[in-house]
Amino acid sequence: MEPYQEEYLALLRSVNSGGGLSVDQMEPEAYVEALRERNRSARQMAERGTRLLREGLFPVLDNILSASQEELDSLAEFAAQLMSGRGMKDVGLHYRIHMALMDYARHKNLRDMLIRELYLVGMALYNMETMLSSQTIRLFSARMRMCFTECASYFETEYDEIEDPEIRGYIHRSMGNIALSYDGRDPESARKKLALINRSIHILSDPDIRAKTPSLPWDLYLFKSHQERTSLMSYLRSGEAGPDAFAQVLESAQLVQQRQMKAARERGDPLQPRWQYAYLAARYHSGSLLLPELLDGLYTLSTAQPEDDFGPQSVFAHVSIPAYFMQYSRQLPEGTPQDRVAERVRRMTDRMCAWIVRASASGENEQLVFNLRLFLAGYRELPGGMSFFEVLQNVFAACHPVSYIRMWIAGQIARQLCEWTVEDCPEQLVGMPECGRVEDVIWRRSALLDFAAKAGRIYDMGMVHFFNLEALSCRDLFEEEEALLQLHAYCGSRLLSQHPSTAPYAGIALGHHRWYDEKGGFPVDFSLRDSTVRPMICLVAAADALASSVEEAASRYRPAASFDQAVSQLREGAGTQYAPFVTGLLRPAERREYLQARMADWKREAYLDLYRRRAGAGSGNC
Repeated sequence: MEPYQEEYLALLRSVNSGGGLSVDQMEPEAYVEALRERNRSARQMAERGTRLLREGLFPVLDNILSASQEELDSLAEFAAQLMSGRGMKDVGLHYRIHMALMDYARHKNLRDMLIRELYLVGMALYNMETMLSSQTIRLFSARMRMCFTECASYFETEYDEIEDPEIRGYIHRSMGNIALSYDGRDPESARKKLALINRSIHILSDPDIRAKTPSLPWDLYLFKSHQERTSLMSYLRSGEAGPDAFAQVLESAQLVQQRQMKAARERGDPLQPRWQYAYLAARYHSGSLLLPELLDGLYTLSTAQPEDDFGPQSVFAHVSIPAYFMQYSRQLPEGTPQDRVAERVRRMTDRMCAWIVRASASGENEQLVFNLRLFLAGYRELPGGMSFFEVLQNVFAACHPVSYIRMWIAGQIARQLCEWTVEDCPEQLVGMPECGRVEDVIWRRSALLDFAAKAGRIYDMGMVHFFNLEALSCRDLFEEEEALLQLHAYCGSRLLSQHPSTAPYAGIALGHHRWYDEKGGFPVDFSLRDSTVRPMICLVAAADALASSVEEAASRYRPAASFDQAVSQLREGAGTQYAPFVTGLLRPAERREYLQARMADWKREAYLDLYRRRAGAGSGNC
């Protein structure tokens, strides 16, 4: 590989090493300073990584058709390293390189190389799509499907002419992976997915086809197809699957269970939680297990997992199984007492909060974040349980301290701006819930200030889908990643709208990046003027800009600005990006000075709150 590639990989390893910071045996001040230093170091490495790519990689990609064979080989090796090993992932850069290699193969009419690159580009798109795993929106599915379908089409056309077994393997893997582009939770999409998996299983089981390339791992391909068919358990839960679909999914679940049990016996290990869950769910859907028995089994699986184990199976047990427990508990007959369910949800949630702090400090991140999305999508607020607001606070404190600090400070700024709004122009808050008149605004002053503070603490929660874009990279974002990040407004709104403790803030999560004049920002189809919480969206948008002026709270991809620069940005955007009434609040110099002084205090308080929350979670006291 080239020297710049070696250095970039070293930066990537450094950025990704260690995950979070443990609060064990650290005083609050020492923890705060260590976290600040880590954030500063990460930003410096991101700047260095960006320079390396601009100087070394991008000129080659821009002129890929004139690249030498040595440069092509170096690019392929570099891309492979970007997706190898635990914590060594840069999906976006991996995608960019293989897109260039695919263009080269297509223009040079290199069939075998094109087949390989179609598969690798499709997998890169799939890895980016997994960030939206718990959402209905699918950003890359169509492109992923096109890559896998084109690659698989060689089975019908030139398969017998291909001599390299590895290239034939890419064709079969792509044939099975077309199903990945369909969402198994939607009944119509699930039916298409099932049909594709069934076709793949049929081909992989054909002895004549196997005989053409006996060196391929046919049984492994077949097993992977059965695993994918088992993932359609959510289709069975929808109640719209027919008897054939039930039989096929349950057949795969039983086959996977038997193979996993055999492998566990040979290793002398217990059956992995993932496949214990699949087996329990299959028994329930086949009618051999009652719903209360399934819930008992899931609860036992989750709570029996050792709390000092941070491997992928432990992630599944501590985070995903509670999500499945909550989803299945919704199927209990109406009128069934919920006390026992609520007690179990509370205990599993407490365990999860404590465990994710230790897991993130141990370096476990990618698989953890993936499973956290499933947990949050399936969470149930029940009487006596943890509110969804508090769950989100714990998740961000554990997995993304920078965002936690920024929103903590933004909440205090929003509260202060709201207080000045009540003093200067209370009419701007008319229209907020229960505030039909100026007199109502004055009367409900305390409630409005609390609302603004909580809105600031939660407006950016959609970023839970994109932790890895910020935490596991050492470069600027690509266009595809920028498009993904913009979806955090939609994802956050959808998450918050599903729970009583957070639903009032869903509109703020959706609109905090939309410009005041609706001529810029995102989502482009969101109308600020139609929102019942428009004034709070305006306040939080300004609070977000001001909070990002705190160096440690600034996003790695948002250049840090001074407080004066942030205020100038607000003034310059008055009437376009920001509401004039909000920018007017900062016109008096004494208010700007007061706010700047208070932000220093809020920063210290935010760090101490983060420390206490992590220490409390680490001791099991979320």
